[in-house]
Amino acid sequence: MIIGGVLSASLSRMNFKKVDNRTVFREIVIAVKEIRNRAKLYNNTYRLVFKIDEKQSSFWVEKSIATTLIDKEFLAKQRERGDKEDDKAPPSPFQVDTTYLKKEKLLPPGYIVKQLESGPQDVVITEGLAYIHFFPQGMIEPVGLQIQDPKKNIWTLVFNPLTGQADIIDGAKALRDLNRQ
Repeated sequence: MIIGGVLSASLSRMNFKKVDNRTVFREIVIAVKEIRNRAKLYNNTYRLVFKIDEKQSSFWVEKSIATTLIDKEFLAKQRERGDKEDDKAPPSPFQVDTTYLKKEKLLPPGYIVKQLESGPQDVVITEGLAYIHFFPQGMIEPVGLQIQDPKKNIWTLVFNPLTGQADIIDGAKALRDLNRQ
């Protein structure tokens, strides 16, 4: 009876691949901080790429191999191009960087990126590839990243452009609405 009680207490405390929201958000927030630091340290432009897909969302890191002006036109060309290579289009100035993330990081089952909103570009992306850019001066784009958990709750991660700090907000919030508060 004593052994049964000890086993039941210890088994209930074990996590069998249980993932909670804090773990998922922490991975993204830590990635943002690390990439921001790398951009400053190596004096280079980086970006965190999110694949927005209803079935399986993921993210990875890319590094610029040339000086790049990030504007609406550049972003539109990047989204238009997506994963496909075009012989006529010039190569992307960004290449996958495996020094921080060795490979594409899949979000746990049931977690999906719903949308990424970029403040200065005034762009909302709900499918395909979306980017958070990190600049050598230590700044990042003001971004609102909406993530849906397995219970269909939506959370918004808002990143401060000067510090890279993240605020986690319950609910689907737009950047323009948060700036008014």
